[in-house]
Amino acid sequence: MLGYPSTGSLGVTQQLVWRIADASADRLAALATGDGGKDAVRSTADNWIKAFGKGAGGKVAADFYDEGSERQTVVLYFQDTGQTKEISVRLDGNAGDDGWHVLMDEPSMKEATAEPTWAPRTPGVSGSSRTR
Repeated sequence: MLGYPSTGSLGVTQQLVWRIADASADRLAALATGDGGKDAVRSTADNWIKAFGKGAGGKVAADFYDEGSERQTVVLYFQDTGQTKEISVRLDGNAGDDGWHVLMDEPSMKEATAEPTWAPRTPGVSGSSRTR
């Protein structure tokens, strides 16, 4: 793992991976931030399960970027399948009262499976090509 997750950003990231592995679209969609449309959230959940379900059932590493008190960019490395996935997690609700959630606005499979070009190909390696 690279970076410094908060307790909340780490927790929601773990929940996301577990729910993808469990193929639980409803429970996965429940992790979404409150600012997305329900159809987009559900399509995103379905896409992520289809695309990353096998990988989420195996070894997964996560690198956390940004400071992490309110939001973080996370790169997931599904080690058994060689896939990578960038997600954004953040506090949701009025002043973060709703806790940590995941931005889920990738209703097309192309968006859902786009790999982050700025992130290292291997987890735990510094040297992303993105200035944050």
